[in-house]
Parts: sequence; structure tokens; C-alpha cells
Amino acid sequence: MPVAGPSRRNRRDASEDGIEEAMPTQGTDDVVNDDEEEQPRRGAKVKKEKSKGSRKAAQAVEAEDNDDDDADADPLADFGDQPIDRAQAQKIHGFSQDWDMMRKTKHVQMYGLVKDAATAFAEFAEPDPASKLLIEMDTLMRDLMDTETEMLYHNKVLHDLHQQIVRGEEISNIADRYDDEIRTKVAEYKKGTSRQKYGKSDQYASYKQAVFEVENPGVGMPPMADLIPREDGDESDDDDDDVQVGGVTQDYKCPLTLTILVEPLTSKTCGHSYSAASIREYIGVRGGRQQCPAAGCHKSISLGDLEPNKELAKKAKDAARRERMREEDSDEGEVIE
Repeated sequence: MPVAGPSRRNRRDASEDGIEEAMPTQGTDDVVNDDEEEQPRRGAKVKKEKSKGSRKAAQAVEAEDNDDDDADADPLADFGDQPIDRAQAQKIHGFSQDWDMMRKTKHVQMYGLVKDAATAFAEFAEPDPASKLLIEMDTLMRDLMDTETEMLYHNKVLHDLHQQIVRGEEISNIADRYDDEIRTKVAEYKKGTSRQKYGKSDQYASYKQAVFEVENPGVGMPPMADLIPREDGDESDDDDDDVQVGGVTQDYKCPLTLTILVEPLTSKTCGHSYSAASIREYIGVRGGRQQCPAAGCHKSISLGDLEPNKELAKKAKDAARRERMREEDSDEGEVIE
């Protein structure tokens, strides 16, 4: 199992507290109760989303906690202060792989849970509780990225130590060296500003995009620099090109049917997506490779270039539901003479 240095144990405590604080049972129940009184249809959906999200989050936290319990003992301490030979180096390589596997199979799943919870709060909850919950979700999202960064540090330090031993370099007191390098990297990371730590993260951009789409339908998300306030140490907004990403409105309509995507397939050659039935018919009738039907695209595609896009399918369904709800609300608001 992964090596648990002091920073690892500190991270574990902070992550668990953050998850518990960011999904307050009482606070969410209040939102559900308010919606049930004023909007029965929406309130029921909030309750369903809250129950589903909380259950998944609890299961994920419990699974990660079990891994952390196994990692509390520090295997590197067994090496003592003697030089490490190549046979022992394989164990260190294994520890490095454990960190990477735990990050990929356990930790990254939490991003989706937090994003789903945040979009549910943004869509169904009343404004005041929603804004408070979204602040907590944003904080939790950043905590998750901090944790993943530290996990990557553990993986890299162990990998580098393994490579040095394989090259024949003599390394003693490996446990102390490991802990020192982790502390140095984490301390340097914490000095960074919010933009430096989160502005280039695809996970954070995806989270911000999802929440923004719910709150601002049909509007392109502004650059990340506009969503992350400037701090001392950041470049000016005009010079900070690394976080000038945004202004794109996600289109969930198939270029062939001009309706919301159904079972979307995405082209690996150009990145455009289409409803499965319509694109299969489009290519199947003509056979071979055909020009992408998206406006302005000149790439050619074949059935072999297409792959299912589960994340887009979920987003398209959510977009269709929000559109129906807006239409229903508009109809309810009309005055019948």
C-alpha cells in the first residue's frame, strides 16, 4: 500500500473533514423542505439528487478511508538508514504505483460527485442556501485538487528515488529523505496563488463550466481569470494568458437533427458530436468516409472514428431537462385572460 508520511496523514484528516463539512445533512434537508413546500415538483428532485449524491459520496469516502487506514504504517521505515539495493528498489517502485493507482481509481471519482452535487444545488435549491452550498462545493473541489497534487508528489518522489537506485546511486536514510522531499514540494505548492494552483486545472474548469451553464443558460463562460480573483503574486489580468480560457457556450444539439443529442458519438478526428442514430444513417447511406456535418468543419469521418461520449450524454440530458423546466415555468407564468 502507499507510503504514509506526515503530510499524507495531515491530508487525510483535512480531506475527510472537508467532505463532511461540504455536504451538511441539516443544511441540505432545509433546502429540500423549502422546495417541497413552494415547488413540489422541484423539491422532490432535490431530495432525490441529495440522497443519491450523499450516498455515493459516503461510499467513496469510506473506500478511500479504508485505503488510508492501511497506509498509516510507513513501509519505508523498515529500510532503516542502510543503503538501498536494487532488489529493495522494486518495493519502492511498487509503492509509487500504489499511489498512482489509488489516485486514478479512488480519488478522481470524487470530482464527479462534487460536480453533480453542485449542479443539483444550483438548479433546484433556493438562491440563498444554494449560494452557500456552492461556496462549500467550490472549497471542497479545491481541497480535492490539493489532495491530488500531493498524491502526485508522493508518486513522483518515490519514482525518482527508484530511478536513482537503479542507476547505481547510493541512497541511505531513505524514509527521512522521502519525507523531506514531500514536505518541500507541498510547502512550495501552498505558496502558490489560487490562479496558479487551480487556473490550469481541467477538472476545475469542467466544474466551473457545469455550474455556470446551470446558472447562465445560453451564455458562454468567461475566462477562468474572471472566475478566480487576482492575488498578490499573480500577473495582471491582461498578461495572464494561461488562465484566459472561457467564453465558450456548449452546444448540445446534433448538427444533423438540430435537436438535443441522443446517445452522442464523438469524432476522434474533429471532436464534433452527433446523435448516434442520425450519424450512423448519414455515413451508412453514403458509405466510407464523409465530411463532418458540423457547420464549418471540413474534416472527413467514418464510423470507425466515432466513440460513445457518456459524459456528454449526461450533460445533454441535463440540458434537455432544464430546457423543459424553463418552458414549463414560462407557461405557468403566462396570464390567461
